[in-house]
Amino acid sequence: MPDYIHPRPRFISFLLCRCPRCGKDRVFPKSILNLKRFADTQYACQSCKLSYEPEPGFFFGAMYWSYAIMVALIVNLSIITWYLGLFDYAVFIIPAVIILLLPIIFRYSRMLMLYIVYPIMFKGRYKGEE
Repeated sequence: MPDYIHPRPRFISFLLCRCPRCGKDRVFPKSILNLKRFADTQYACQSCKLSYEPEPGFFFGAMYWSYAIMVALIVNLSIITWYLGLFDYAVFIIPAVIILLLPIIFRYSRMLMLYIVYPIMFKGRYKGEE
C-alpha cells in the first residue's frame, strides 16, 4: 500500500484545492475567476490517480455543505450588519455578498466532500488498496 505524503499541511492543500490524498495536483483546472468554467472538476489526480468522483452523483452531497456554509454566512452577515447599524440594508447586502461568493462556496463545498466524506465512505479506494 503506497503511503502518500502531502508536500504541505493538509489544511493548506485544502485551501489551495489540491488532491486530498497526495496534495500535488489541482482539483479544479480552471481559475475561480473564469465564471464559465470555474465548476469544471478534473476526473482524477495526475500524480496518485485518485478518482475525484468515486461514484456517479458523489458531489450531490456537496449541496448539504454549501447549505451549511450559506446559513453560517447569512447568520454572520446579519450579526455584522446589525452591529454596524446597517441592518436596514441587510436585505441588499446579504444577497450581494452571497452572489459574489458563490464560486468560492461551490468549490469549497466540493473540497469538503473530497477531504471529509471521501476518506470515510471509500476508505479502501482513498488509501490506494482497491
